[in-house]
Order: sequence, then structure tokens, then C-alpha cells
Amino acid sequence: MSFSFLGPFHPVIVHTPIALLIFSAFFGIIARLIDREWLRKTSVVLLVFGFIGAWFAVQSGKPAHRVPEHEQGVPEEAIDSHAMVGNRVVLLAGGALVAIGLASRMSGGAANGLGIVGLVLQLLAAGAVGYTGFLGGKLVYEHGANVRIAGELVKNPGAGEHEERQAGETPPVSADSTAAQ
Repeated sequence: MSFSFLGPFHPVIVHTPIALLIFSAFFGIIARLIDREWLRKTSVVLLVFGFIGAWFAVQSGKPAHRVPEHEQGVPEEAIDSHAMVGNRVVLLAGGALVAIGLASRMSGGAANGLGIVGLVLQLLAAGAVGYTGFLGGKLVYEHGANVRIAGELVKNPGAGEHEERQAGETPPVSADSTAAQ
């Protein structure tokens, strides 16, 4: 199934996992510290919806990367790093759900151990989603990804050099780069 229709909504969709996974980890820590059932349940509900949001964010990001990379000259490496960490968020959040789900079916030390593994995975997912957001912000604010002025896409100033490097050519040496040496 193609989710290409989600591409234009990527900037909106990504805020769901950012907020929910970070607050899920926060509630998970507090639940572990003060041992309240409602905090654990809140943490898990936030984790479930954060995981779903992360999955949709990754799906919407696949078509969203085409314009910056192919029409604006945004470096492919920057886009790929953002996508790779986004995929890791889904895996970490999914792993946390599995660990917490299994822990809820057990008792004693095994349940406690898996619960800790789940919390660690939640914390890693929260950190990874924050870093993914940071990388996404760099794509927009440093490279102009999908930025439009008066309806026209902004072209990345380094786009010509980027395209030449992709083709295997050496970028031309400017007076500024020789003065810096």
C-alpha cells in the first residue's frame, strides 16, 4: 500500500511521536519511581500512540524527501540520516511495547527485568525521536527542505556543488576557499 498522499503532511504528522514518545518515557520514569498504576497505564497508552505516530511519520517521510533531494539540492546524506534515525525510533518504540507487553504477562523478577528493558527502550525511543526532530529541523532551517517563498521552492545554494559531487566531479575552487587555505 502506498502512503505517498501523506508526504505533504509529514511536517504535521511528526509532532505526534515527538510529543507522545517523550511524555511516555517521562510517565514511565515517574511510574517506576512512585509506583502508581495509572502512571504506568498512561505511559503505555502514550507509547502505543507514539509508536503509531512514528510509523506514520516514517511513511509520510518517504515521499516527502523527493522534492528536497531532487528539486532543491538538499544533500542526500542529511536526508538519509534523518530517515535512518526515524526508522530506529519505530523499532525502539515497538521493542518497548513488546517488552512491556511481555512483562505485563509475567510476575516476579522476570516481569521486573523486562519492565526495566521496556523502560530503557522507551527512553532510547524518546531520545531518538528528539534527535530525529533535530535532524529534521536542520533539513528545513539549514538546507531549506520544502521551503517555499511566494509559492516557489527555495533552491539550496550548494545544490550545484552537491549535484557535481554526486556525478563524481570535483566542485570548482572559489576565491573564498583558496583564501581559507
